[in-house]
Amino acid sequence: MPIIQRIVRNLLKPHLIPYKLINKLNFIYKKNNYEKTFFEKHQNEIFRKLNLDREKGLDKLRKLKQQYNFLDREMSSEHEVLFSSLSLLSKKKFNKILEIGTFDGVNSFLLSLLFEDSQIKTIDLRSDESDFENYYNRKGNVSEFMNSRNKIISKSSNINFKELNSIKLCNLSEKFDLIWIDGAHGYPMVCIDIINSLKLINQDGLIMCDDIYKKKVNSDKMYNSAAAFETLVELKKENIIDLELIYKRLDAENNCDEENRKLVAIFKKLKTDV
Repeated sequence: MPIIQRIVRNLLKPHLIPYKLINKLNFIYKKNNYEKTFFEKHQNEIFRKLNLDREKGLDKLRKLKQQYNFLDREMSSEHEVLFSSLSLLSKKKFNKILEIGTFDGVNSFLLSLLFEDSQIKTIDLRSDESDFENYYNRKGNVSEFMNSRNKIISKSSNINFKELNSIKLCNLSEKFDLIWIDGAHGYPMVCIDIINSLKLINQDGLIMCDDIYKKKVNSDKMYNSAAAFETLVELKKENIIDLELIYKRLDAENNCDEENRKLVAIFKKLKTDV
């Protein structure tokens, strides 16, 4: 939001200024006292619990980013390290991968490099749907965005892109070994995506979900919501899934404030009697 708009908004609600100032000072304090090594150590422990080697995953990912510069971008996060670590497993193969939310195609391309022998199905909304046109900086820029995305996807032969609203995955009979959920993050879509993914995943498969907030007071349907976390907690409570969470990013700016910290969920379906 432009600074002038922020100033005007604050002047219209002067009673909120002290609270915003306190929150800002609190964030600065947390950022200045953030211990990255502590969170890196904890992250490594979670990876080990998942039988993954984060350091080797990081090393493989760095080499790919040196080879393909466009993979090294601001949106990069620990989910990429998780994918890279999974690709190093010798006893576990991910032959069929589903990505819900193609966005710019960069993550699809990364998956195609990490899992060279896999079939990757990636879906996103039709370009004429309002949620596609009006979010993620696509407003007034849809054609250029699509051309760039399609160019990236075309770099790999094992990516199959389809314009499809993920609600319709309930009609799909195909099964997958790995599913990445990165569509709309609020109610009801992310809940639908999680339930559909449980239907589509193979018994020993893994599902991952991006941008998990444990708490989010000011929620919206597309970007920020506790919907995914609340849904996963209920599923875990009923012993339907086994759930782990990793930090999405480890830098102070993104990880120092617990209330605004993003996580990535990794879960698998448990065998249960109905």
